[in-house]
Amino acid sequence: MTERNAPILKYRKASILLEQAGATRTLVQDLDLEVREREIVALVGESGSGKTLTALSVLGLLAPNLRLRAETAELRGRDLTRCTPRDWRALRGTDAAMVFQEPLSALNPVLTIGEQIVEILKYKTDVPRKARREVAAQLLRDVDIARVPHILDEYPHQLSGGMRQRVMLAMAMAARPALLIADEPTTALDNTVQRQVLALIARTAERAGIGVLFVTHDLSVVAQLADRVAVMQRGRLVETGSVETVFEAPSHPYTRRLMALAPRRPEAPVPVQAPTPVVAASEPTVPLLRLENIVKRYAARGESFAAVDDVTLELHAGRTLGLVGESGSGKSTLARIVAGLLRPDAGRVRVDGIDVTAAGQETPGQGGKVQMVFQDPQASLNPRMRVGAIVAEPMLARGLVTRAQAPDEVARLLEAVGLPLDVARRWPHELSGGQRQRIGIARALGARPRLLVCDEPVSALDASVQAQILDLLKRLQPEYGLAYLFIAHGLDSVYALSDEVAVMSRGQVVEHGTRDQVFHAPRHDYTRTLLDAMLDADPRASLFRQRPRQAA
Repeated sequence: MTERNAPILKYRKASILLEQAGATRTLVQDLDLEVREREIVALVGESGSGKTLTALSVLGLLAPNLRLRAETAELRGRDLTRCTPRDWRALRGTDAAMVFQEPLSALNPVLTIGEQIVEILKYKTDVPRKARREVAAQLLRDVDIARVPHILDEYPHQLSGGMRQRVMLAMAMAARPALLIADEPTTALDNTVQRQVLALIARTAERAGIGVLFVTHDLSVVAQLADRVAVMQRGRLVETGSVETVFEAPSHPYTRRLMALAPRRPEAPVPVQAPTPVVAASEPTVPLLRLENIVKRYAARGESFAAVDDVTLELHAGRTLGLVGESGSGKSTLARIVAGLLRPDAGRVRVDGIDVTAAGQETPGQGGKVQMVFQDPQASLNPRMRVGAIVAEPMLARGLVTRAQAPDEVARLLEAVGLPLDVARRWPHELSGGQRQRIGIARALGARPRLLVCDEPVSALDASVQAQILDLLKRLQPEYGLAYLFIAHGLDSVYALSDEVAVMSRGQVVEHGTRDQVFHAPRHDYTRTLLDAMLDADPRASLFRQRPRQAA
């Protein structure tokens, strides 16, 4: 085993203070943290726990009204509490570099990939000018990017999410930093791409001999990747230790609660009676939703491609159909067609047996019977409206209630989704991500739909909040007699909620069956690839840690 020297990063009794309006508030308190060479330390916790603030403090990226105070805060022996702006500029990229959660926001949209890497080489290394483009090309090859000459001349928006994240990693490694900080770098990625990026980070850490501080709320990622774990709750470090110790024998109640929510690979079920749909036996068997040979084409670079290619599916009342596939598979396009936000180029959408495409025009909400719950509730809620007005809007627009009746109906819906009544007077930005998603569900229910199209509704949420939203959807389904079209790339949430599963690849449904058939007896190679890419929150089955590790 490689002997590890002094820590690259060392925090002792580190606190982050918010100074505002003459008052000081502690956001992170008395944190002890170390990262050594060839070591991956996962910093985990729910939103608001302080993990991202801690990561930003290492690079001096805190807001002006935030201050780092510590008994010790050292990066390669440099005292971070005494850094000047010039010191911060010097250490960024060389002593430590960062890979952000959303590379499209972090990359410069008006510079090519090659120009952005060359810029780092110019200011952070002594690579001669004539050699910079070739060094940039090698950096891209190091992160397993093909067609390097072509990619160097592309702009960020022309690349996929996984490709952009690889570019971010190449840029971070350009000046050979001692510490790599990765802030939720795989949250928005599909299982297969996530697995590739994680393997790349692990390989890079070992090959370059660097330390990694990996910020995440995904415990399956932690189990597969990390050597040690530091658990944060409400600004405090509540537990730290080796990944095996923390996962197998957590000592803090908060850690035990997190571990109880950790995703596990679904085991083959004991045969049981099939669940009964939430629909009376005497009702006709006409499906609530029927898609017939749906096609949707787009033009790109002078060529036409099918985002949705001849898809036929059915969904009955009271049932949940999980729709899975990688980015670009067509699942979100299909969801928007079902919701009436897009019109198919060919095929028919039938809701309750009625052809809603016959009119030849887009019909948002398909007459109110279909409503959508979006992935990002913050982006889908009007920031200029209070919550009560947001929830009431679809009811008023469809004439389902009068203005006098609206407050009582809003109160009923807020109670149904588990929110206190005083939330109606608040603004969306004052709420947490989980609360905003509950508002999105309440708004959708206000239109009295029969089908909810849920497009990645929990992918951006912490594990505990994900579980709460999934439990809410399960509870509301029989209460309101709802069917769900549930779109996700997180297969664990699909398994938890769905009766049936359809798998999409390149615009086509390549497999469709009951949940247990698809998960435990997949027929298509693509389905097997998706299932193989699922990460298990079991550190004993690590895919990425192959080197011996120092005991905690």
